[in-house]
Amino acid sequence: MLWGTYLTTAAPDLTFWDAPEFIAAARTLGIPHPPGTPLWVLLGHIGGQWFDALSPPRAVTMVALSVAALTGGLGASMAARWIGGRGAVVAAVAAGTMYTVWSNATEAEVYAFALFASVAMLAAGEWAGRADASDLQRARGRALVAFIAGLAVPLHLSVLVALPAAVAFAWRGAWPRAREVATWVALVALGLSAVAILPLLSAQDPAIDSGHPVTLRALIAVLRREQYVVAGLWPRMAPLWLQVGNVFQWADWQVAYGAHPFPTPALVRTPLSVAFGVLGVLGLRALGRHDARVSRAMLVLVVSALVGVAVWLNLRAGPSYGYGVLPDGAPHEARERDYFFALGFWAWGLLAGVGAAAIARDLAARVRLPALRVLAMAPLAVALVPLFANRAVADRTREPVATLPRTYARLLLDAVPMRGVLLAGGDNDTFPLWYLQQVEDYRPDVTVVTVPLLGAGWYRAWLIEQGLLPARVATAWPGRQAVLQSIVMHATRARREVRASALLPRAHRVESAPTEAWRLEGLVYAPEPGAPGSTRLDAVRQAQAAAQVPLGALAPLPPGADPAADVAQQLLRCASITNRADPLLVSGCGGF
Repeated sequence: MLWGTYLTTAAPDLTFWDAPEFIAAARTLGIPHPPGTPLWVLLGHIGGQWFDALSPPRAVTMVALSVAALTGGLGASMAARWIGGRGAVVAAVAAGTMYTVWSNATEAEVYAFALFASVAMLAAGEWAGRADASDLQRARGRALVAFIAGLAVPLHLSVLVALPAAVAFAWRGAWPRAREVATWVALVALGLSAVAILPLLSAQDPAIDSGHPVTLRALIAVLRREQYVVAGLWPRMAPLWLQVGNVFQWADWQVAYGAHPFPTPALVRTPLSVAFGVLGVLGLRALGRHDARVSRAMLVLVVSALVGVAVWLNLRAGPSYGYGVLPDGAPHEARERDYFFALGFWAWGLLAGVGAAAIARDLAARVRLPALRVLAMAPLAVALVPLFANRAVADRTREPVATLPRTYARLLLDAVPMRGVLLAGGDNDTFPLWYLQQVEDYRPDVTVVTVPLLGAGWYRAWLIEQGLLPARVATAWPGRQAVLQSIVMHATRARREVRASALLPRAHRVESAPTEAWRLEGLVYAPEPGAPGSTRLDAVRQAQAAAQVPLGALAPLPPGADPAADVAQQLLRCASITNRADPLLVSGCGGF
């Protein structure tokens, strides 16, 4: 059931954010942004070949959704030993259709693989801790937990969130001997050794080579994500109570986000979230009657995967949370980070299904008439609420979202002259372009310069190879403005025209050519002589760009669509601006 559900709602093409970069890396055996996820790249490359008859985005997405469906199977196999087959299937479907879990399953991202590895670790621990397990089975189960823990680094560190619960599952029997502990250490090291894929890939000089980890120091920098400002445990990026409250906000989206696809609580949705919370508590209680070990482990899982992750990650407030509480101008996350908590939401859904099954079992035991026992199964239907309530918002086949990332990326590349240099502002005007250039060989003549990456030495080294920076800036960081001006100067000397994406903040555009004016040409700006920093419109180019935008790309977005789709549509509408008084020029296209 889950495989069919994911298949019919999976993205048919590119999506926003990281997926296009991951697809390109999987197809070309490149290295995506840190921490590089080398095991995912290898699995995506091999698995995508099984679906080679499909388009590259769809092929890699098929691997992700298949792995996500296998996660449901693992969950059902565990739950079947606790509550029986019928209830286990319902619990697995409830877990797999929680909003965040479902969303991760239908695009070419790493989180479906990470969730599978997490649940596999839990299943191994649960098997090792069963009362009827032999000493050999217990040892093998614990060894598998250790091996999967080692794989977390080359796959995704979120897998380690499941480790405390896996240990709680496996904690039965005699204390391990030194020889067994040594085996665990060796297996962790074996799993960790998969990071060697990174320097091997980098040595092949792939088009996507984030961090260029050919040395031990560079490899460690990639694995530690040193090019980002990674928050420690202190100081808190937002008050801890607010960070935990943010998790509750995302939890309110899980059961029936389609009933109210907006960030705020609502009477039509929030009571269902509360009801599932009650079912989860009942599920824990039912598991406690079955096996206290299982109940304790699931409680550890929920707490560590929700509250524990919130404490550890120390995130800023989400883009839709904290207003009116935090000071004006307080930083927020660039996007909703609910995907970091997918394991916790999955566990919650599984427990809610167990709770519904326990209610159904108790009702069936009290009903004396056989004809009425079918009615006692009604609570199982309650656990299927996410399957029906979330389908509309989890469906990535809806237009215009299904084709909008590709449309926007193609038009952005088309707006750049031959051999031009495009100054890009972030993920969504970089990653889809990388995919088109490196997988489909579309407009490879354009050099995309991602401005937020200029602070990374490895990226400046790549720009030096492209002839856009002098060699002296490879290790010395003279500041963003100096680097931007140098890029523009080198491009001009090479007779390569420079364009700036309308998504690039105006301040960065002005820094790159502070003595120039800027001319809007649809989705991009071109520098020209004039009042420094001023903006004018190129009527001819605007009309040409507007004619290229498909009308369907500007159709109303479905409820619950990714905010990135709204931004993309706004940027496409930049081509429709015909006068400097248009408020869109200021609000969405960075004209002043």
